[in-house]
Amino acid sequence: MREHFQVRRPIPRFKRADAIVEQIRRWIATKDLRPGDRLPQERQLIELFHSSRGTVREALKVLESQGLVEVLPGAKGGARIASVSYDHTSQFLRNYLYFQSLTWSQIYRVRERLEPMLAVTVVNHLTEEDFSALRQTIESCRLGIAGEIDPREHRAAELGFHAILCRACPDPLLQLLCNFISDLLRDFVEYRNVIEPRDSEFGRAALRYHNELLAAYEEGDRAQVERLMTEHIHHAGTLIGEKEFPVDAGVLLQGGG
Repeated sequence: MREHFQVRRPIPRFKRADAIVEQIRRWIATKDLRPGDRLPQERQLIELFHSSRGTVREALKVLESQGLVEVLPGAKGGARIASVSYDHTSQFLRNYLYFQSLTWSQIYRVRERLEPMLAVTVVNHLTEEDFSALRQTIESCRLGIAGEIDPREHRAAELGFHAILCRACPDPLLQLLCNFISDLLRDFVEYRNVIEPRDSEFGRAALRYHNELLAAYEEGDRAQVERLMTEHIHHAGTLIGEKEFPVDAGVLLQGGG
């Protein structure tokens, strides 16, 4: 086990725990470690890094806080590679945005670039379950416009349509970025109670675009999907921009949508 993990150079005394963190991160990257793979036992880490038990434990706690490892108690426990969750990643992004000046129009400008790209990557990747779920969101939107369901359920269905496409995206970076933006929008609706009248231009346009997008996906028409999604997000962003709200830090505290 020890031969598999090597320290490239002596660990400096200054910020030794940080240096251990960086070395273990290097192992994860260069040795293609996967979730569930075990790191050397604590005593082996102490020997490898020529460090105290306290320093090694401090490093493992940092890695735990980053979501990279989990430490299991007991004789058969120890540190193993964790699967970094989306919620954990989302919270780090939110932490960054606490200190930025951001508006919803800016978010929609980015969304207008990314979501059509995501929409195209999903063509021919949707399953029958995905199509069924998309139809359900469209039906909920129809009921919402008719005033037959709660407005929040209606708004959730509108965003749910996009969430289904996002889950089917084969590009992990594009999926992460679009998912994060979608979650911010969902939090915005919940936190600020921004609910349009049931028969609003926003709701009617969303329903129309979702119906047309569904048909384009069923036909596998990439050009039509890209055109419709571009128009859809641009139109929604225009309506949001007319009201222009700054992004309240309270929205970022919602944590993961």
